[in-house]
Amino acid sequence: MPASVVIALAEPFVRIGVDVTVRGAEDFDVVRAVEEAADIVPAVREFEPDVLILDSHFQQADERLMRNVLDVKPDCNVLVLVDHTDEQCTVRRLLAGPPERWPDRDAIDSLRECCLLAFRESARGCVPKASTPDRLLHALRTIVDGGVWAGPGLSQYLVEMVRPSEPQPEPTHRLTRRELDVIGLLVEGLSNREIAERLGLSEQTVKNHIARIMAKVEVRNRVELVLYAVRERLA
Repeated sequence: MPASVVIALAEPFVRIGVDVTVRGAEDFDVVRAVEEAADIVPAVREFEPDVLILDSHFQQADERLMRNVLDVKPDCNVLVLVDHTDEQCTVRRLLAGPPERWPDRDAIDSLRECCLLAFRESARGCVPKASTPDRLLHALRTIVDGGVWAGPGLSQYLVEMVRPSEPQPEPTHRLTRRELDVIGLLVEGLSNREIAERLGLSEQTVKNHIARIMAKVEVRNRVELVLYAVRERLA
């Protein structure tokens, strides 16, 4: 059975081109194409599509738009179309900061129209509007099959760090107040010695705290612990 698709793109030529491309594929069925932001959630509610192809301009204008879409159809796979190229996406990712301190919410916010913003709001894929028809269809098939489609500048690992995690039992229930304090300072980039000075502890005690925290949340090193803390909003 073909996957149903709603197209929400503001620019007529882009919308028509995407519409023609997707309709030409036997494994997709375009059930609605809209050009106004106000029509997106009603179209998702009415047609319950498997995929929403979303203009990044709409997302940029309304940061709650994708969440509203997923409130109506939680399993809708959102593919965001952006104006920038893969090369520009790579540069923007680098501007967000060094990998060991990344991702930082403020840095991502500063990038404005960007794939990172889309993934943070639970998009399943992100492609440039200038992509070839084959690439667009490849991206659509990837997300329908349960995958994530990202440009070469964004690895699967980094994309998953940005994306909100699935609902879990409250991880903070397993961590003490002191351990959460240590995590917060780790995210700020402080060394063990600096954390010890800030909290009035010995450096060895800080090391012990970090070792216990990593064992509890099942990560292998400090970088993974920082990424885990950001993803789970522990700091």
